[in-house]
Amino acid sequence: MIDPSSIELHQFLAAWYGPPLSQGVTTSREYLALPEPLQGWHALEARWPQPLVRNKKLLTPGEMAIKGGKVVFMTDPGDALWGFDPIRPDTVYEGRLYGEWKRLTETLAEFLVHNAINEAASNAPHTKSCESVKNEHVNQIISPLTEVAFGEWHWPRPGHRLFMSDKVIADVGPAMEDHEPWGDKPGYSEVQVGATNASALTYLEDVPDTEWY
Repeated sequence: MIDPSSIELHQFLAAWYGPPLSQGVTTSREYLALPEPLQGWHALEARWPQPLVRNKKLLTPGEMAIKGGKVVFMTDPGDALWGFDPIRPDTVYEGRLYGEWKRLTETLAEFLVHNAINEAASNAPHTKSCESVKNEHVNQIISPLTEVAFGEWHWPRPGHRLFMSDKVIADVGPAMEDHEPWGDKPGYSEVQVGATNASALTYLEDVPDTEWY
């Protein structure tokens, strides 16, 4: 297992997306009211020309709002929400627009590292994905990688795990049934793999019964 605390965000982002174009940015006053880990993330992300969070949306301070006593700081295109407790801002909660908040085991700083790795699996320079990989073939996909000991999320559904090496990240979780009630598809996983170069993904061509996109 990789200890998440061993992942230094700036080094990871530079290795994954290339060196930042800016050496630093001036933090505007509105961001100074945010918890320190969020201040740090916004300042760090601003150094790259491309957005580093694309599957979800990290809100600006002006877009944040209170819901159920939590400050919503991130959303996804569906109805997922993430918030922190204004009294204990290091705590992170996951929820849905019309659901209850669920507290995550990760601190806000740990969550932001988790989110950066999760996003990189989809936003890497080179990616492959398959919504229905037979579970018997998953070990072949993750064998060159090491699992990162992140806390569990409920998004996009419980059971997702992240594996990585210096060139590859794989997000592996239960496949979804193609009919209501959209439960887990028995015997299958969905896999999203990202890499810093195309050659790092060639080993996936040997995984049988799998059509990559």
